[in-house]
Amino acid sequence: MKRHIFWIGALALAALPLAAQGQVELEKQLVGAWRLVSATQKLANGTTRPSPAYGPHQAGFMIYTDTHLMCSVNVNQDRPKWASPGAPTEAEVKTAFAGFGAYCATYSVNAEEKSVTHHVQFDKSPNAAGTDRKRFFTLEGNRLILKIDPKENTGDVVENTIIWERVAK
Repeated sequence: MKRHIFWIGALALAALPLAAQGQVELEKQLVGAWRLVSATQKLANGTTRPSPAYGPHQAGFMIYTDTHLMCSVNVNQDRPKWASPGAPTEAEVKTAFAGFGAYCATYSVNAEEKSVTHHVQFDKSPNAAGTDRKRFFTLEGNRLILKIDPKENTGDVVENTIIWERVAK
């Protein structure tokens, strides 16, 4: 009986470093610069559309550091240019602002559920500071696929998917 308890304890101790190692390896895979491929929404009726905030011609970068900091910047490339670059009108500023998103955060990874939570430090929207943004992720080759936590969906949106591609050195 004592031998069985010894082996059960030894196996449990051996599994702990493997679980921690899996966590560390997963975190390491996120570190780097990522270029936006697409941001899409699946609607309740089954159709898919580009994220309305960034339109069909989206661009963006996201960076994860090994010190658990991240920043993301996304833009609608169809935003009209300002008639006077140094003196935009109020309407031009509103249009530019609507097609632009940016925030920086600390982040934590949950290897068990394959999620990353961005703990927002500051954001384009001042109301978002201090909030958390949970993303479920899949790594496929040089692509990072993030699914926004369904709790963040609004209206008839049932799924938000953001695909990133690792920026090569």
